[in-house]
Formats: sequence, C-alpha cells, structure tokens
Amino acid sequence: MWMLIRANALGAETSAESGARILAACPDSAERGDPWRWTIELNESAVEPAVRLEADESHIAAVSARYEGGYTGLFQRGAGEQLIVAALTGEALVAAENGPWERWLRRGDVFIVEGEDPETLRLSLPVGDSAVQVITLAPTKAKVLRWVP
Repeated sequence: MWMLIRANALGAETSAESGARILAACPDSAERGDPWRWTIELNESAVEPAVRLEADESHIAAVSARYEGGYTGLFQRGAGEQLIVAALTGEALVAAENGPWERWLRRGDVFIVEGEDPETLRLSLPVGDSAVQVITLAPTKAKVLRWVP
C-alpha cells in the first residue's frame, strides 16, 4: 500500500516545538494498542531544506539518507517496513520497479509505502536542483508497521 501526500494538501500545520512544517506523522491511540510513533518535519527556513525525523527508538529503527539530482537507484522495502520519500527541492520520480505505477513528487510532497510483503522501488532524480530524503522505518518489537494517518 502507498500514500502520496501533496504539499498543498497539508495546509500550514507546523510543529509547536520546532516551528517546522509537518510532512507526515503517525499518531498512536490507546485503543489500537500500537505503541510506536513517528513524525517527519520539513525545515524550510534552513539554507538547504532539511527533513527531521522523530521516532520512538524503542519501537522503530530508522535509517535516513539524502539523494540529489542525477541519482537513480533501487530501494528495497522489507516486509513490515515503511519507506518514506520526502521531496526537498525540484522533482523526483518514484515508481514500482517493474510497473505498473509511478508518481512525480515536488517540494514538500511525501510518498509513504508500507506492506507485509517486500517490494522494490525505483527513485529517479533529474539532473539539476532536485533533492529528496529517503527514510526507512523498521519495527523492532512488532512484525509490521502500520500507517495511522
């Protein structure tokens, strides 16, 4: 399953603590019984836009990397993991490795992919002023992470 959140659909929700724009968050609720939480923010006031990830390390292992214009590569999302692509500048193309879908991301867009089966995604950044942050979230205590918008 995947979810694309367009920058203009988010409005101006900002973090009370940092003042950065919240790109995506996974709140928890007691009735669900899932103890993990995460938030991804975009600091647009920095010289270069930057993504900040806040996650409950007792339940989530996170790996984050920045990729810039001219990059093309494959990403393996393991079973039960979430892969998040946050567009920082320019454009980026996220696609299923062998089709059938692809989505263009622009600054402030967030693409979230999750599922119980592993999958491979292709990321392509045009040469020039394009940059994304790719974050992989893996459960440390459960078998699967679930998106809770």
